Amino acid sequence: MLTAAEIQKTYAKALKHQNEKNYAEALKVYGTLLKSNPNIAEVHYQVGRVLCQTDEAQQALKHLHKAIELRPKETAVWQALAAAVALGGNRRTEEEFLSALKKAPIAMDIRIGLQDRFGARRASTWPVMGGIGTADVNRMIAAMDAGSHAEVERLASAAAKKFPKSAIVRNILGAAQMCQRKVREAEANFHAAIRLDPGYAEAHDNLGRLYMETERVEEATASFRAAITLAPGMFNALIALASAQTRLGHAAAALPLLERAIETNRTSPEPYRALGNALVRLRKYDEAEQAFQKAIDLWNGTVPGDLIALHATAQARAGKDDEALANLDRVLSVNPDSPIAVTGKAQLLQTLGRFDEARELFVRAFDLDPNNGENYRQYSALHKGKAGDPIIDKMKAKFDDPQLADTDRMNIGFAVGKLLEDTKDYPHVFKYLNEANALMRKAYPYDVSKRFRDVDLVKKAFDGFDWKSATLEGTTDFAPIFVTGMPRSGTTLIEQIISSHSTVTGAGEVGEAAGSAHKLVVLQGKSRHVSKVPKDDVTKLGFDFETYIRDRFPGSDRITDKSIQSYMSLGILKLAMPKSRFVVVRRDPRDNLLSIYKNKFPDDTHLYAYNQRDLGLYYGTFVDMIDFWRERVPDWFYEVQYEELVANPEEETRKLIAACGLEWEDACLSFHENKRKIETLSVFQARQPISKGSVQLWKQYEKDLQPMLDALREGGHVTD
Repeated sequence: MLTAAEIQKTYAKALKHQNEKNYAEALKVYGTLLKSNPNIAEVHYQVGRVLCQTDEAQQALKHLHKAIELRPKETAVWQALAAAVALGGNRRTEEEFLSALKKAPIAMDIRIGLQDRFGARRASTWPVMGGIGTADVNRMIAAMDAGSHAEVERLASAAAKKFPKSAIVRNILGAAQMCQRKVREAEANFHAAIRLDPGYAEAHDNLGRLYMETERVEEATASFRAAITLAPGMFNALIALASAQTRLGHAAAALPLLERAIETNRTSPEPYRALGNALVRLRKYDEAEQAFQKAIDLWNGTVPGDLIALHATAQARAGKDDEALANLDRVLSVNPDSPIAVTGKAQLLQTLGRFDEARELFVRAFDLDPNNGENYRQYSALHKGKAGDPIIDKMKAKFDDPQLADTDRMNIGFAVGKLLEDTKDYPHVFKYLNEANALMRKAYPYDVSKRFRDVDLVKKAFDGFDWKSATLEGTTDFAPIFVTGMPRSGTTLIEQIISSHSTVTGAGEVGEAAGSAHKLVVLQGKSRHVSKVPKDDVTKLGFDFETYIRDRFPGSDRITDKSIQSYMSLGILKLAMPKSRFVVVRRDPRDNLLSIYKNKFPDDTHLYAYNQRDLGLYYGTFVDMIDFWRERVPDWFYEVQYEELVANPEEETRKLIAACGLEWEDACLSFHENKRKIETLSVFQARQPISKGSVQLWKQYEKDLQPMLDALREGGHVTD
């Protein structure tokens, strides 16, 4: 328990981090305070404010409710709760807030103002007119609607001199300038409108749109948040904020906003398009396909090609490759230069192993969408860099462009690092890798202590259980082969080998069973011992997974599931599916973690990957979990050492196939000829013959890897 003086000092430290927008550190320090004393209203209030600024408004609600419980008369807390409801609430949340607000012991005018936000004026706010007449304003608005932007600028400029305190005039002037690409002038006028009337939602919304057009996505997000906080029902702002959040990798935060937008206007296709994009980022591909289809169905007139291409991308991710290719070709037949369709087809062909066609399309995409860093990164996976390669210089120039968005610079950084390594220009690789990883860490802050807590919760749930004699009646006979281990350890290679067997289908990183198993024993941050899990829930886990796989891969005899986290719940997965097999892949951690550091993973996954010390610490938790299972059920899984496999491919492959309970087939040695779809970072490598080229590659970067190597040494995982 902290003393009063210690609490005050710690609070000041957290507030300093918050004011400097170092939100991850602020939340960490605030967490220390709440652990010491969970009833500090100011801390819950500040945590709620921070979570709203980091697109976690749904999480903010519980903290702000607690703050109100502790300090019901604090006006600022009610205002913060209103913002959280606007940003992360649904219709029920709004109704509960308004009901509580009626009895709030705060000033009447504040209460009415907050009620109005969610009432008749929920979609707009009245601007400060500053003396200008309605007729003059309507004249300028009519001219804007007619596209006479230069004329509106002339009229609004004159009006701004005559009515210097009119927020609406400044907003109209900024809008006219934005339409003419006069970015600096428009930005200045939107800011002027907001200074004259801080509660002017439309001005905040327009400023956000200007920021989006100039690739200042984080600033745009802040402006859209302000607009929605002031006018929770502003339709266009809801979609704009949701789209910006999706671009920043906060797609989950977009869902309640889009739910509200759809409730506001059920006949508009736009919220469904934005919903599809968010669901793709959340890897809910079947739902994304449905959302895009809804947008297409609602479209009035000719459906835009980019919407059809987005729909096709979701279809491809959902495994409907033929339909996806047909839709992409449909778009390209009308518009061969559609950036979304060209890139979408390139990415799909890449997963299908049609690399030459994919390369050509990526090169076209460079011209069609020259600042899209993801195209360069995906292309680099298929392209072997050579000394003097002009694409490397092109990427370097892009990387150094100060106008390039952080996301694009990050992607290009990974691409340049890969191509420089191809040319053996090792001394310059980490210049690009370090910045790319730093940009990822900036976009996705990560606290490795969360991993330690998660592992502790899992071990607590599984410890002290008699695994060897544990059996359940009525379980499925479904017998998947789980391939698990650290990412970049060789799991895709192993899956490719096994799925080259005539009776096995490679399902890739499915994730359904591993995720469901974890939820059975870790609930809302608390551990539930496996003995307390209802037996029917465990058997249901196996049958549900079988149904999911049968629907997605009809006619398959056996499948491989390469879900990385399967090792965490190995025991309960084996109970649910007694005939399942587990293959754990191990690799020299120095090469393994180097390979992780060289790559960008799908958003919101493997967030430990972008800091060398966190990588070393995280690896220790992997070893800890494997040791945990080895002590209890050593015969429930088979371990493959990557270095032994590449040194003795036939001998180790035969052992692997036998461990999977399969009869030997020579095709397993020709795994690189397997034509199955591959959607992991190893999409190219897994289609090549086994190579020793990456063994002990870490030695080329020993000085660059010191933070990671130090962490591995401290954990006893490597020795000098």
